[in-house]
Amino acid sequence: MKKILVVLLVLAAATGVFAQEGEWSLSGNVEIGAIVDFTTDTKDDITVGGSTWNLPYNGWGPIHGFLGIGYQRDQLFVGLDFHTQDDNFLRGNVYYDAGNYALQAQSNLLDFFKGTNDNEHRLWGYYKLLNEMVTLEAAYQARDTEFWVSDTTGAFQRYVKSNWSHGNPLNEQPWGPSFTFSHTDGDGKGNIGLNYLLANVNLSNLEFGVILPKLFSGYRDGKDGSSTNLLEDVMKNALLGFKFTMQPIEVAAQFQMGNYGVYFGGKWFIGPVTAGLSFNGILNPDDPNKKMRFGGGVEYNPGVFGAWIKAFYAMNGPTADRDTQIGIEPGFFYNVIPSHLQFRTNVGFYFSGGKSGGDKVDLEVGWAVQPELFWNFLGTGAGSYWAYGTGMIVRYRLLSDDNATRSSRMGKTNALDVNFKFSF
Repeated sequence: MKKILVVLLVLAAATGVFAQEGEWSLSGNVEIGAIVDFTTDTKDDITVGGSTWNLPYNGWGPIHGFLGIGYQRDQLFVGLDFHTQDDNFLRGNVYYDAGNYALQAQSNLLDFFKGTNDNEHRLWGYYKLLNEMVTLEAAYQARDTEFWVSDTTGAFQRYVKSNWSHGNPLNEQPWGPSFTFSHTDGDGKGNIGLNYLLANVNLSNLEFGVILPKLFSGYRDGKDGSSTNLLEDVMKNALLGFKFTMQPIEVAAQFQMGNYGVYFGGKWFIGPVTAGLSFNGILNPDDPNKKMRFGGGVEYNPGVFGAWIKAFYAMNGPTADRDTQIGIEPGFFYNVIPSHLQFRTNVGFYFSGGKSGGDKVDLEVGWAVQPELFWNFLGTGAGSYWAYGTGMIVRYRLLSDDNATRSSRMGKTNALDVNFKFSF
C-alpha cells in the first residue's frame, strides 16, 4: 500500500508541474460475465461460473476492473494502469511518436520496487529513414502487429482448446483467429518471437523486408545470459516477406528460412465483395512432420448486413500418422438496430480423417453453430465485442464432435455465456 501511495504522490506532484503544458485523462472499464456449461450427460452436472467474453475459448481476460491515468503532451503519452485481476500489477506506459520515429516502454512498476526488472511488457522502437522509405525496428518485447499479410484463411490458427499452440493447423477451436509467421506480440504469444530486428522497404505499392528474430536474447543488466547462436537461432530463423497492393488486388508472401516455412495470400476487392485465398506450410525436407493449410473465402458486406463463407484444407504429421481436415465456415451478421443491436451467427462443418500407424482412420464429422447478440448501450453503432466499450453480449456455442477420438479433434461444447461491459 505504501508503494502505491508513493506513486500517487508523485502523480499528484506531476499534475501540478505539467498541467499547463499538456492534457490529463482518465479511462476505465469493468467486465463481468458468467458461462453456463451444458456439456454433460446429466442435468445435475450443469455448471455455472464467472467468465468474460475472451476467457472460455481464448484462454485470457478474466473478470476484471481497470483504471488508466494518462498524460498527453504533443507526441508524448505517459500512462499508469491499475488492474484488479492482479494485486501485484501496476503498469506504467511511455509512448512517443514523432512521425519518423517512435518508441514504447511498458512494464509492471511494482517489479522495480521489488528489485526485479525483467518483466517488460513492451520495449521497442523504430526509425523511418530516407524520407520514410525504409523502416528499421528493434524490439526486445514486441508490440502486437503483423507484417506482409493479406488473407489468412489458410494461415495456421492460434488457439488450441483454450491453450496456446502456434504453428499447428489442426486441433483448433472453430472460427479461431489465424496468424502468419510475422505475427509479433510482447506477451509471448506471437509467432516470430519476443524480440527481433526488422528492416522494411516501402516503395508506394510495394513493400519488402526481413526480420531477424532472437537477435537481442540473453543479454540484460550488463550480464551475458543465455546467448543465442547467430547461425542456428538467428539466421536460420530469418523471415523474408513482401506485399504488393494495387486496387483491386493485394498479394503478400513470407518465407521462413530455417523450417522452409511458406505463406502466401491475396485478396480481391470489388465494391462490397472481398475474395481471398491463402496458404501456410512448413515444408522442411529433413522433417517428416509436415504442416500445411490451404483456404479461401468470399465476404459480402454492404454495411447493415453482411455474409461470408470460408473453407480450408489442413494436414499435419508424418505420412504414417497424418491428420487431415476439411472445414467449411459460413456466417452472417445483421444490424437489427444500426445504432445499438447486432445479431451474428457463425456456423462450421468439419470433416476429419487421416492415418494412425499407417492405417486409415474413420472419417469424423463435426459441426458447430454460435449465435450472438451484441447490445451497444450508448448507441454509438452496432458491432461486435471490439466495437464498443459499454454494453451486453449474449452468446451460445454448440459444437458437436462426438466421434472425436484423436488429439487433433475439437471435442464437444454446449454452453451459454452472458457478458457485461462498462467503460468510460
